[in-house]
Amino acid sequence: MTGRLGQRPRLPALSGPGGRAVIRLLTRSAGRLAVCLAAVTLTYTLASLSFDPLADLRSTQPPTPQEVIDARAVALGLDRPLLPRMLEWFTGACTGDLGVTVDGHPIGAQLWERAGTSLRLFLPGSVLAVLGGIAVGVWGAVRAGRTSDRISMATALLLLAVPVFVLGTVLKILWLPINNAAGTDLLPFSGETTPGSEATGWAEFGDRIRHLVLPTITIALPQIAFYSRFQRAAMLEVLHSEFLRGARTRGLTYRQAITGHGLRMALVPMTALVAFGFGLHLVGGVFTERIFGWHGLGDWLMSAIENQDARVVATATLLMAVLVVVVGWVADLALAFLDPRTRS
Repeated sequence: MTGRLGQRPRLPALSGPGGRAVIRLLTRSAGRLAVCLAAVTLTYTLASLSFDPLADLRSTQPPTPQEVIDARAVALGLDRPLLPRMLEWFTGACTGDLGVTVDGHPIGAQLWERAGTSLRLFLPGSVLAVLGGIAVGVWGAVRAGRTSDRISMATALLLLAVPVFVLGTVLKILWLPINNAAGTDLLPFSGETTPGSEATGWAEFGDRIRHLVLPTITIALPQIAFYSRFQRAAMLEVLHSEFLRGARTRGLTYRQAITGHGLRMALVPMTALVAFGFGLHLVGGVFTERIFGWHGLGDWLMSAIENQDARVVATATLLMAVLVVVVGWVADLALAFLDPRTRS
């Protein structure tokens, strides 16, 4: 079936609003994946050019035989140019083969184990941060100008000024006398579980929760301060808008207008902020893992930098970049739910 003479028929699936939305979605996804690929490529290139995994062998006394150093270089692929090595790693990554570490251990097995540990640490802290930031921001906007609002603003600025590793150390110092007074570790400082513990079931779950409290607070507090300031500004704009005054004229009470209409509109810009800030808060998770002895993705990344392992650094960067992309997609879905005007 043909259209007018000399014209190709348009594809019905892509000619309407739904088709254009699909095209925009695919274009945005392609852009995010391109950024992800660029980040991993840059990381692998810089790490490979600056790292020297053979430095320890060259610095031994008595000197390591050159034959041993050359054999180690061949095993790590350092005898080949950078571009073939990077293409080989990318090809393997697409098929699930991420290679081995400089110590000869499979990277793939360690990746999922470390990622699971980081997820158990970072997810509760992030959820608490988002919910807490929204609650504190809305509360501050409703009580704008009052003493409680000024105190919350000053506290948020203080938390934003304190580095994560300092905050975690301070929390440990402040809680140490409580543990000493109790004669036991009410909230342990290190690890995901108690070493040597044979607890199972609810006892094991409780032990994990106790180990999780201080790291979760360390992750959540700076994010709550960050999100609350933004949420407060967005909520103040909604409170002074014609939109909210129109809701009041329809007979809604002040509380109904805020909770039923104002809050929903104030959350729209918050979704984009959560997506863009996710990568920054991953960096905070790296320091938190080191401070509290959690052997997750961040600790793995820091150890790889110390061991000058470019493959592990690139693998950790790849996973973090994918997580940022996934969070961006989730933010788009949340935005479409909050604001029907964006669903097309």
